[in-house]
Amino acid sequence: NVTGTSDMSPIADQIDLLMKLYPNAKTIGTIYSSSEINSEIQVKAMTEYAQSKGLTVRTATISTVNDIQQAANSLVGDVDAFFEPTDNIMASAVPTLLSITNPAKKPVFCSEDNWVKAGALATYGIDYYKLGVQTGHMAADILEGKKKPADMPIEMAKELKVSINKKNAETLGIQIPADILKDAQIFE
Repeated sequence: NVTGTSDMSPIADQIDLLMKLYPNAKTIGTIYSSSEINSEIQVKAMTEYAQSKGLTVRTATISTVNDIQQAANSLVGDVDAFFEPTDNIMASAVPTLLSITNPAKKPVFCSEDNWVKAGALATYGIDYYKLGVQTGHMAADILEGKKKPADMPIEMAKELKVSINKKNAETLGIQIPADILKDAQIFE
């Protein structure tokens, strides 16, 4: 009798976006909390997909926000770009990561648009407001007796979007193709 929605990010689509925007990338770095199983699952899926595309993945794990700077410094010289999963500790310290990646001209691709608002380059991700509306419709169906939780599979986000931080793209010297920009949510 458990149902609802998941904010699992569309990892293959995100890596495809990374490869479109930064086609010279050969090695992807990722930093995540070793205590968040959701992050481990996403990094595992990202690694498998990235490797299937011929990319190498380097990871660093953290326990607290205080570990981010050291982890980023350990990777920044050996990777071409960063991919960050929906990790609570990392999300709380986006500026710390960007303070290391931006001077090194390494783009950060992430799992949701709040990171892009905070300065990361791009995501193909979830709009949490729309995911909430989707969840609300499921709840309404249950409360109105239209459906039973046991008969409702957990749903993935139905409305995903590309978000681009135009200022970060300019800082990194990355040209965003017109076909991506035309439908993207742009943050300055």
